[in-house]
Amino acid sequence: MNPETKKKLYQALCAPFPPEAIERTDGSKTGRGYNTSGVKVQWIIDRLNEAVGIGNWRVTRETFVHAGTTNSGRKVYEAWSDVVLQLGEWSGDTFVPFAEARAYGAHSAVAEGDSRKGAATNGIKRAAAMMGCGAAAYRGELDDDNEFGDQPVEESSRPPTHPTAQQNANRRVEPLSMPRLPSTPRNRLTSKQLSALIAISRKLGMDLSQFRQQVRSRYGTQIEFITKSQASELIGEMSNGGLHHGGDGEAEMAEPGAEG
Repeated sequence: MNPETKKKLYQALCAPFPPEAIERTDGSKTGRGYNTSGVKVQWIIDRLNEAVGIGNWRVTRETFVHAGTTNSGRKVYEAWSDVVLQLGEWSGDTFVPFAEARAYGAHSAVAEGDSRKGAATNGIKRAAAMMGCGAAAYRGELDDDNEFGDQPVEESSRPPTHPTAQQNANRRVEPLSMPRLPSTPRNRLTSKQLSALIAISRKLGMDLSQFRQQVRSRYGTQIEFITKSQASELIGEMSNGGLHHGGDGEAEMAEPGAEG
């Protein structure tokens, strides 16, 4: 795999996840004392299958479990999982990796099976994040409150957000973007903007796949890679009537007052 292909793969792994992929915990209920936001593990698995390809990645893990008791005398199992995520290809019966990430996951539960599953899941998420997949959760970007601009915004159906325990003001520099991608990780649309665009398109009765294609026709890239300013522009214009196709087949925005 050449460097340019690796850059494209990294961008595909880093693409934002839709609102329904995000899971949140309430610190007052979990007993941890802080709230968390993360990406559901099945969405991580799906992203690896889509971006890397089925059979082109694998996970190995070694899990350790310790049985103990809580202060109240209840039995609890603490599990630690050493997870290795590899991206690569098969050559005969041998898997040849070109990228590898190693991470540790931990989880406590009253059932040993649940503790093992939770530790492995946590380790997979952390390893995938080292390759960009779900890394926004560890950068504290899932609750990005960057403004949409001066355009009116429809209320999103996304659940109320909570501050995460993993806020990090020092965002890392990402590799160069794919060809025709107008945005970089720093100026790419926020998860709130993506949520708002999806919510507005549904409110307008638009088919999601058709909406994604129209955005691609207009900006030359997938909706997950448009810039914050483009997202703000799109949100404002959609609030005034939505998308339609012009005579030349290009996706255009409806002008205010031109509906009907």
